[in-house]
Amino acid sequence: MHQIVRDYWIAFNDPLEGRVNYMYLDQKGWVSTGIGNKIDQTVAANSLPTPAERSASLSLANELRWLGSGDSRATADLIAAEWDKVKARLDLAHLGHKAFKPPFTSLHLEDGEIDRHVFAKLNQMESFLTRRPEFADFASWPANAQLATLSMCWALGPAFKFPKLQRHVSVRNWNGAADECHFNPDVGTIKIRNKLDRAHFLLAQTVEDRDLAADRLAFDLSNVFGVQGGLLALGYKPGPQDGADGPLTQGAVRKFQGDNGLEQNGSSEDSVTLAALSSRLLEAGFTPLGV
Repeated sequence: MHQIVRDYWIAFNDPLEGRVNYMYLDQKGWVSTGIGNKIDQTVAANSLPTPAERSASLSLANELRWLGSGDSRATADLIAAEWDKVKARLDLAHLGHKAFKPPFTSLHLEDGEIDRHVFAKLNQMESFLTRRPEFADFASWPANAQLATLSMCWALGPAFKFPKLQRHVSVRNWNGAADECHFNPDVGTIKIRNKLDRAHFLLAQTVEDRDLAADRLAFDLSNVFGVQGGLLALGYKPGPQDGADGPLTQGAVRKFQGDNGLEQNGSSEDSVTLAALSSRLLEAGFTPLGV
């Protein structure tokens, strides 16, 4: 993948998945941690594992450096006990990760370990994906198409089966891919991810149509949605990239304005602010559009 996709990966996913340093159940009842990292090999959603599935799940959990009280390294037995305790509470899955925060759980991960695991999984996904015939030219794709495809992998796994999308990407028809990247359930953060994936496939088409640099992520600053993405790329915190001009987005705009000596009006439509944002994105190696 292009380096800029790797560099943007955590900023892209963090608002969607959150950064959770303990074990919890996702909406489908799978034990997860980090930034949406599933450590659960149970095949059926919202169900308890078979002995074989539990064993495979614990192997995944033990790939991480779990810490207990006093930041001491957790033993395999403690990791297994924590995993079992979380998995047993399928009744709490719909409440989100906060239902499993300490003191319910007692083990935790450091931020550096979360990041290490995220990139290890990202590398594994890319390696699997590029062995599939339709994705053989992945390395030459526009960065936006790479990001959108890897985003789908993060949610669905790199073996996802979307025949129409696969046909489109194999011939670099990014507009067609944008129409076929939607997956269910289209609620919550999945709804936002669907919107993001579609937008980045469309941007990939623009990049190729205009013969722009393939190794630079493009952002359309003509709307709040694109401004949010640009702010995330520069390290600001506009909240979920959902296109809503809410207080988090306005606060991030004001912070950007203050950092750049501009009037702090919080407006994502301010022409001077958009020009400055475009300039900062160019300097950072991105391709701003729509300004």
